[in-house]
Amino acid sequence: MKKIIALSALLCGLFLINPTVKAQEEKPKKEKKAKADKKDDAAKAAKDAEKEAKKKEKEAAKAAKDAEKEAKKKEKESAKADKEKEAKADKKDKKAKEEKVDAKADKKTKEEKADAKDGKKEKMTAEEKAAKKAERDAKKAEKEDSKKVADKNPTVKPEPTKTAVKTAKTADKATEKAAAGDDKIIGKDDKGRTIYEGPRGGRYYINSNGNKTYIKKDA
Repeated sequence: MKKIIALSALLCGLFLINPTVKAQEEKPKKEKKAKADKKDDAAKAAKDAEKEAKKKEKEAAKAAKDAEKEAKKKEKESAKADKEKEAKADKKDKKAKEEKVDAKADKKTKEEKADAKDGKKEKMTAEEKAAKKAERDAKKAEKEDSKKVADKNPTVKPEPTKTAVKTAKTADKATEKAAAGDDKIIGKDDKGRTIYEGPRGGRYYINSNGNKTYIKKDA
């Protein structure tokens, strides 16, 4: 009987001791697991923080690179705009210089034309005066010598017809006067050419080229 009671007490004691021992064994495991979990959480947080930092660093580097790229782009555009502006200014200056040169050339050309026109006008006036004077002198000499020439040389006519004067090819009055000089006019031939007599008695007329053409006295 006593043995049965003792065995029962032992079994009860074992049942009572087993949960306590089990609880005492499980407690360090839970603490260890909690610490491990906490450690893992800290490592994960550190890893996430590092990852976030790298991400931010990468974004900052990209932003800096984009900013540098944008700055270079703006600088390039600004340089291009300055170059275009400078080229435009140079083109404008060049055009202004060319217009100034053209205006100066036009002015010079106009002045030269005006001077040439005035010179030509003066020259023509002088030639006209010389021609008129030579014509007056010729007419005067013809009137004075027409009768004498007609008597001495019948081939020389003092008063040629208008048709003969028109058809004869002679030099203009100024050229004729310049070529004949102070030689005496003795009349005109049947072709309306003025006949001159040289200092030695030779007779000639002035051809269309302004040269003396001598004729025979019996011609």
